[in-house]
Amino acid sequence: MNKEQPETKLATETSAVTSENSGNLRTSLMRLVLGFQVSQTISVAAQLNLADLLKDQTRTDLELAEATGTNPAALYRLLRVLANVEVLAEVTPHRFALTQMGQLLQKGVPGSVYTASLFFSSPRVWQVWQDILYSVQTGENATRHVFGVPTWEYYAQHPEEAPIFYNFMTESSNQLAPLVAANYKFEGMQVVADIGGAQGNMLAAILRANSHLKGVLFDLPQVTQGATHFLEGVGVAERCEIVAGNMFSPWPFKADVYLISRVIQDWADEQVIAILRNCREAMEPTSKLVVVERILPEDKEAALLFLLSDLHMLVGVGGQERSLEEYQKLFQAAGLTYTRHIALNPSFCLIEAVRA
Repeated sequence: MNKEQPETKLATETSAVTSENSGNLRTSLMRLVLGFQVSQTISVAAQLNLADLLKDQTRTDLELAEATGTNPAALYRLLRVLANVEVLAEVTPHRFALTQMGQLLQKGVPGSVYTASLFFSSPRVWQVWQDILYSVQTGENATRHVFGVPTWEYYAQHPEEAPIFYNFMTESSNQLAPLVAANYKFEGMQVVADIGGAQGNMLAAILRANSHLKGVLFDLPQVTQGATHFLEGVGVAERCEIVAGNMFSPWPFKADVYLISRVIQDWADEQVIAILRNCREAMEPTSKLVVVERILPEDKEAALLFLLSDLHMLVGVGGQERSLEEYQKLFQAAGLTYTRHIALNPSFCLIEAVRA
């Protein structure tokens, strides 16, 4: 952690909030309390594709209302909020432009938060977060408490919501994939297996960057549906085998590198150790394990994303984010040895381990 912590006025430093600063403190706290309203406003902006409508030109509220089929007066009220939080800019009265931050609300751009904004405002996420008190009181995930089934079964029962979740995961994978391909050296290796790799976005990026490699895509049968079509579309299907199965059962394949990206965070320690032990049993003496996950960063803003993600893991699936030391302990419990880690961006790291 960064030793230079920002100054925070502690309650013990003063007997009471003074009239001089109470207004500012209350305003700051209320902005946090009302954060859910900002989140929903941004989600509506994504649903209306406002960022894409503004990417090449400024438009008035009336023009945007016509393009989106919304009420002009109501839309203007939404646009004002978006301008206040600097997603948009009101360049002249009733005329709006996209800010640099707002550009990230476009579909498909590098670093896009388009699908993230839709996912975090989706019905399941909002309902389980309403029951966060249950998770804090019990340490159990709220999804099972609210819906009676774990997250994966919920989406199987609600196929209309599943694309929101899978699109979010795909976008996240697309953003990390080139970083993994660029920062990890696969020289001298022949096969890389992507564990819980969904449609194969991460694996495809690695194979395209390393023409000598072959790949194994391993995930549940319902998750890998359509993977062949995707892998064919990006030109790596001939070098990739799709294996349908459960990561909690023995793994029926061998690889030089076992890649587990954004999977460990979904599980409690007991389940993580079971996954890692299956990996160890599949590994040859020279094989590597590569885990891609968040590690608590020094940057304050990135740390907040880590901490909120950690809380979301608790509420949503019963998992957690972890420090590097916690990953090292999990490796040791599974018969693995941590070797190194590589920062991919301010939040995510690549963590390597070998058989002990």
